[in-house]
Amino acid sequence: MTRTTPWRIACEHTLRSFSDADAIRFWGIGHEVDGSYQPIFNYRFEHTYATVLLARWLAPATGADLEIVECAAWLHDVAKRLKDRQSKDTHAQDASARVEEILAGTDFPPSKIPAVRQAIECHVGLKLAKRLEPIEAACLWDCDKLSKIGAASLVHFSCVSGAFQPITTGEILRRGEAWLSLAQTITASFNTELAREEGARRLAFIQAHYAQLRREWSDPMEITPP
Repeated sequence: MTRTTPWRIACEHTLRSFSDADAIRFWGIGHEVDGSYQPIFNYRFEHTYATVLLARWLAPATGADLEIVECAAWLHDVAKRLKDRQSKDTHAQDASARVEEILAGTDFPPSKIPAVRQAIECHVGLKLAKRLEPIEAACLWDCDKLSKIGAASLVHFSCVSGAFQPITTGEILRRGEAWLSLAQTITASFNTELAREEGARRLAFIQAHYAQLRREWSDPMEITPP
């Protein structure tokens, strides 16, 4: 009897292999961990895992198909390279094109593969002119963007900040405050009511974080008591 590979294991393995190699290329350095060479920080995997965790929450709560949304969450950036300078971003289409190959020989229902590919192809951009359909595509967009707002996003931002020079507290603060306006745009674009509510909570958290950092990093003579 032929054994099939659990699809979640196949997706995670593929994403890990791709993103580890790309992170090592990006950083130009790695380190030995249990006999294997690992990047100093794998942003792509950490971001994807955060998206997967959100998919496991949002899909059931909105009536979306969890298998479709979670599978799309695992694979939505499986062809996206860090700091890629290519003139045109085709990572959604490139990732979609890999779905059937990655899921071949797994227990993922073949009938759901077109929906996974559609969701992946629709996940790009930081704002929406109209709500996405079907609900699975809407959920993936929301989960992908929610992962960029909140406490975990601050961890990811801090760990990857070494790629941007100069690395100073002031520069991290400047970049963070610039991101806030984009985070507001994202929050206004969420497809689902649950994502909008969670996005508002996360946005308030990072706004408070950068407000406090601004206060701590200002000249004491310029600080206004809260």
